[in-house]
Amino acid sequence: MSRNILIICAMALLLTGCNSEEATNPSPDAGDNTTPETSSGSGFAVTSENTKVLFVGTKKSGDSQAGGFKEVSGTIGVDGDKITSVNVVIQVDSLFSDQDKLTGHLKNEDFFSVKEFPELTFASSKVEGSGEVTITGELNMHGQTGEISFPATVSVTDGNVKLDAKFKVDRTKFGMNYTGQPDNPINAEVDIEILVNAE
Repeated sequence: MSRNILIICAMALLLTGCNSEEATNPSPDAGDNTTPETSSGSGFAVTSENTKVLFVGTKKSGDSQAGGFKEVSGTIGVDGDKITSVNVVIQVDSLFSDQDKLTGHLKNEDFFSVKEFPELTFASSKVEGSGEVTITGELNMHGQTGEISFPATVSVTDGNVKLDAKFKVDRTKFGMNYTGQPDNPINAEVDIEILVNAE
């Protein structure tokens, strides 16, 4: 595949201006690495092989640290040359970063609390546009749910769908309030990049 990839995504995945709600633990149809038929058309499987979910966290000083998630599953619904839905499940324990010590810290209670909240999910409620689209849906992370909207570039051809999204998520809106050192605090917003190349 020419390009592999979501926090969510981010998604760290993980969005500017999103509103948190109490956790409702949505259970989007993550699929099982098959290509299901949907009411609006065909579906493409989102897998760990064809999807990347990457994040970059920054501090007030400008220092940054990058990471992502290795285990991703879900579906992208397609009708003609448009995507109609995006449903993703991320196994949070698959988180990685550029430092082993940081990886352990991100998994503990200061951030993702992996043992208590092992999955991060996103279930779209609407997709607006074609080519350059806006995807809106429910992000469930760290036991809390909030609606987010983010832009994405999408290409749908026979037998292939590509999605490229870059956006920000405010982690504090999902209960991740750790700030780090007082003289160089960690920024609330996390940069998310999602890349999908599904066949």
